Amino acid sequence: MLLCILLSIAFVTLFERHVLGIRQNRVGPNKVSFAGVLQAVLDGVKLLTKEHVVPHGGKLILFLLAPLISFVVIILEWFTLPLSYKVLSFQWRVLFFICCIGLIVYAILISGIVSYSKYGAIGAVRACSQTISYEVVFALLLLSLIVLYISYSFTPSINIFLLIGLFVPWFICMIAETNRAPFDFAEGERELVSGFNVEYSRGRFVLLFLAEYGSILILSYLTSVLFLHLSITTGFIFFIVILIRRVYPRFRYDKLIGLVWFKLLPLVLYFLLFVLFVFS
Repeated sequence: MLLCILLSIAFVTLFERHVLGIRQNRVGPNKVSFAGVLQAVLDGVKLLTKEHVVPHGGKLILFLLAPLISFVVIILEWFTLPLSYKVLSFQWRVLFFICCIGLIVYAILISGIVSYSKYGAIGAVRACSQTISYEVVFALLLLSLIVLYISYSFTPSINIFLLIGLFVPWFICMIAETNRAPFDFAEGERELVSGFNVEYSRGRFVLLFLAEYGSILILSYLTSVLFLHLSITTGFIFFIVILIRRVYPRFRYDKLIGLVWFKLLPLVLYFLLFVLFVFS
């Protein structure tokens, strides 16, 4: 399972680069092997052979552990998904999933603070405030799923209230959770010089990179199972996420916070109260 996750992350990056190239009317990666198939593998090798840099004055142990925490948490999230086989399933998957997405905040904060860089610290604080904001809405959405399914595990079922009431806020929170455009404020290159991971290189940057794209795959798979009831539509959800990155410009940071706290949060609270009144 871990090997399949790593291979899928490698090749969805290649898929993203091809889609962005087509959308921008340019040629994507096509020089390495047939249609650039081995480009993702060689990119990983290039990242692993870069210079090993450790900031002076930083806490070395925490600096090395922060990317590993992110990667381990993403791997643990896969065990909560409604897989086609029952070897890894357990009853309290939704609650375990909420705990996992909450732990990502600590990894981001640690990685920015212990690097002893003002750019990393500013990026970590901004990313954490953004993450905490939309994770409140995300947790309420998951509570609504518990009420609708009457279960603490991701058990897909056809429910018209789920399709109508939850998909739009769920999709917005999914894009914000994965730090994708137009909500990619955690790694805003223009104003933050790559944000909280600016001091990371080589294998540590690879772990952060794998954690980010692994999160996109997890939530794409979960969205396709819960809303479309077909795991094979994961690629379609990922394709939509890529197109949104290409089409929509980046929001202002204060507009995202206002969208989450003043629009999405009341909407999700009203929906949760509604499903509690109807289904309880």
